[in-house]
Amino acid sequence: MYAVEGLEIRYGKGLAFAASELHIREGECVALLGPNGSGKTTLLKALNGLLRPSAGRLLFRGSPAALSSELRQRSVYLHQMPYILAGTVSYNVCFGSKSRSVARDVAERRAAEAMALLGLSGFERRRHRALSGGEAQRVALARALASGADVLLLDEPTASADSASRDLILGGLERMVREGATIVFSTHDQAIASALAGRVLTLERGEITEDRSTSR
Repeated sequence: MYAVEGLEIRYGKGLAFAASELHIREGECVALLGPNGSGKTTLLKALNGLLRPSAGRLLFRGSPAALSSELRQRSVYLHQMPYILAGTVSYNVCFGSKSRSVARDVAERRAAEAMALLGLSGFERRRHRALSGGEAQRVALARALASGADVLLLDEPTASADSASRDLILGGLERMVREGATIVFSTHDQAIASALAGRVLTLERGEITEDRSTSR
């Protein structure tokens, strides 16, 4: 699905990420481990087409990721402090589908399924200001799932979550993995990486220093 060839991404003159070669298969779940500043967020944004290569190529199904209309339709990048729209949980979760011109009945069905998966049933009328950090992350992830995206690029998806929200988020992602979604996520928690991902990339100073399969 993804292919990297001699990739460099720079912010000004500073090198943020570089990889001579990297492939991510469709349906693969990949964890990115590494300290702050190691290039995890840069790689996730590039995989979503939000950053263009300074050198080399990053391809999505054979086309440059930054120019791929298919990637824009199929992928969602979720920041570790996701933006929640002013309004209800239901409005937020339905927004992803509506922005992609999905029929109303389909959008509502997807939203209900995503909210049930992430323990948000009964939250439909709760306002955005009343959400905890973990609840906001679940709402943002439900919005991504309801949009129909099957390429999920997640920056620290459990960062602000309490234990209950973390378990719900991981349970939802495990189901998405079983259903064939392609997931790349960053984390500082090696236990989460090994439990959820089939493959772990360790990053340091903008480079991949280890690429290993897990026992999953």
